[in-house]
Amino acid sequence: MSTGEIHEDPPIYGRLVQERGDVLAETRTVAERALRQANEALDFNSARPARQRSAEPGTFSAFG
Repeated sequence: MSTGEIHEDPPIYGRLVQERGDVLAETRTVAERALRQANEALDFNSARPARQRSAEPGTFSAFG
């Protein structure tokens, strides 16, 4: 039997998941959440130019 013919996880994997939890699934979930947060933190599409921000009433800029 080749590895291409194996269609399900080996039995020991199922026992480990029962005993320890599905670490791979948890890791994948945490990694996806971290990636989303990083993308949101680095998204500068909604940033406004400095001139527009300083022109708004009620704002203070030590440099403007």
